[in-house]
Amino acid sequence: MTDSEICTIICGAPCAEFPREKVRGFVIAADHGLDYALAAGITPDLVVGDFDSAKTEIPIGIQCVRVSPIKDDTDAALAAELAIKKGFRELRFLCALGGRLDHSIANIQLLYGLKKHGINGIMYGDNTELLLARDESVEIPRFEGYVSVFSYTADCVVSEQGMKYPLTEKLLTNDLTLGVSNEITEEMARITVHSGTALIMKVTEK
Repeated sequence: MTDSEICTIICGAPCAEFPREKVRGFVIAADHGLDYALAAGITPDLVVGDFDSAKTEIPIGIQCVRVSPIKDDTDAALAAELAIKKGFRELRFLCALGGRLDHSIANIQLLYGLKKHGINGIMYGDNTELLLARDESVEIPRFEGYVSVFSYTADCVVSEQGMKYPLTEKLLTNDLTLGVSNEITEEMARITVHSGTALIMKVTEK
């Protein structure tokens, strides 16, 4: 996708190494994500949140959407809603995994909501990247680490090529661990989700 179709949402989970190279397109900082953005020399196009965790002042001239801390949605979800209203088709969530487990799970739930509405979402945390795929193929270049594929819906049918443990139209269910810790053996791996929705996770070795 072009930068005009991409929105980067900087969240507030613990982030030892800010993945600046992943920043593309329109940038929204969600609460504590403002601290990460400014520390990395990035001026967000928009900031949003209840600002119960951001430690730096919002720079003058940046559009801000301030909400009550008594709310139904997380700051990341509010940022995603604003991005969708602006017409972006791919959302990148940086510093979105790690820290409080409930927030990490909420962010994955958010990915599923986006996918059901035809919007691609990718989440990044320290040495971890994840996305959801359904009725599509995902290509992953070879890297040092592991690829895990789990059924996010009750079940899904998956094929995996270019992997140490290849699969051909294998039924995965969300009550089994089959699919964890595979490795890419060719220059490019291809994961095809024939039915259902799969959670694809990349974990890079440090």
